[in-house]
Amino acid sequence: MMFCLRSIAILVVTSVSLHAQLALPADAQKLFVPQSFQTHLSHLASDEMRGRDTPSPELDRAANYLAEHFKRIGLQPLGGQYLLPFTLIRPDLNTAPDVTNLSITAGGETRSFALTKDFIPFEQTGEGRFANSAVSFVGFGITAPEYNYDDYANVDVRGHVVLMLRGEPETTDTAVFRGAAFTRHSTNREKLRRAKQNGAAAVLMVDAIRAPRKPMVSGYAWPSLFPGGARSSRGMTLGSERTDSLALLHVGEAVVNSLVGSVDTLRTWTKSIDSTLRPRSFRIANASVTGAVQLRPDSFSVNNVAGILRGSTYPDEYVVMGAHYDHVGVGKPNSSGDSIYNGADDNASGTTSLMVAAEALAQSSTRPERSVVFVAFAAEEKGLLGSKAYVRSSPLPIDKCVAMINTDMIGRSVDGKLSIGGAERCPDLVAINEEENRKLKAPFSLAYDIEQYFFRSDQASFAMKRIPVIFYFTGEHKDYHKVTDEIHLIDFSSLAEISKLATSVLWRAAHSTRTTYLPAGFEE
Repeated sequence: MMFCLRSIAILVVTSVSLHAQLALPADAQKLFVPQSFQTHLSHLASDEMRGRDTPSPELDRAANYLAEHFKRIGLQPLGGQYLLPFTLIRPDLNTAPDVTNLSITAGGETRSFALTKDFIPFEQTGEGRFANSAVSFVGFGITAPEYNYDDYANVDVRGHVVLMLRGEPETTDTAVFRGAAFTRHSTNREKLRRAKQNGAAAVLMVDAIRAPRKPMVSGYAWPSLFPGGARSSRGMTLGSERTDSLALLHVGEAVVNSLVGSVDTLRTWTKSIDSTLRPRSFRIANASVTGAVQLRPDSFSVNNVAGILRGSTYPDEYVVMGAHYDHVGVGKPNSSGDSIYNGADDNASGTTSLMVAAEALAQSSTRPERSVVFVAFAAEEKGLLGSKAYVRSSPLPIDKCVAMINTDMIGRSVDGKLSIGGAERCPDLVAINEEENRKLKAPFSLAYDIEQYFFRSDQASFAMKRIPVIFYFTGEHKDYHKVTDEIHLIDFSSLAEISKLATSVLWRAAHSTRTTYLPAGFEE
């Protein structure tokens, strides 16, 4: 009996000590007050920062401000520097007919097609020429071992131009291609990767027509084709993505008729794949394709900003806390003459949270067991490009990253509501968050209603690598991506509490056993 009581006593003491160890240190908690956030946020969202567009001198100024903060509070640089540069390319299409063109020879006759009317390269296109290339139909151009499906299994497309359908097979069976919901196999980038992997020379993509209508051509709104668009809205990619891609052309009815005879034939093939979930791939006889795509690239360098707090026990493992510091810049003046998109909530709020969290942990007398990396991402508004660049070329091994906490638009909580992303994929982190939320003096009303936003912020780049993530968000509002997203609308009290909550979860992740990630369809 004495032994049992002694064991219980030891268990109780151990449990209490572990709880104390996992709690965010008291000296760190003291910094999570409204005053800690006001100066940083007011600077980042000031008119002088002119919306922190990518690229812009103001974005560079914001990067330097963050780097100086990380240095001042004592974070160590990653790879010897706080600024982590990466190259972006903002291309335009060269529309000269001798360098961007498409023609098909079928039945002994050659027909040339008109740019814009009959074909338009997609944004993800690479450059290239292909002459008198054989052509194969490859269904949806998908290789999905997890569904026992491979459009390339029984056709050799080396050196061929491949004609493929946009999207993926449609089925009511949610166990296969997630039913009506798209998986990563539907993306242009994944289809290009598979086509190149199989040795294709170029890709012609056509809409999967199931209803009685004609396939239209949309491709991408290249400024050279549609000069009314704003220069800053042009699509950007990482430099590494553009160099190894194939030509990718969106084609319409005229091209389909030339290659397969009619849209009705293509519709029949599409429905056959849908109904049987079996590939229908083959070489198209007596046809060849000639064409070319040339781009006019505009490349530039921008910076992620990062610092690390080394762990005491497992310094080689790390948790990332991230937030994007860019916004959308300057636009046309509104009725009040304001043209600056200050981005106070989007995302000076999350960036300020990152800065305060970094300072709170850096000045604490207690060190986390794992290392903690604080990263401010550039170019999120251009397609999560900063976080993609970090994941692909991090100075630290990405497989040593055990979790990622992201704060994006956390400055305008309404009625104590806080939306949490990641519940479907990362239940362990979500459970930790619920525990930490209950410890707050005024717990937030947690909502799990933002899975549709999951791939619209930087946690997605980590989730693609199956790294557990959690995403904090107080919701869209009427000022989203407008000049009215101003400092005076920020609720600094709730911002401080959300930041404290996120940092508490970060602290737990830096001490606990690894949390789980449950794949949901788009992961690599």
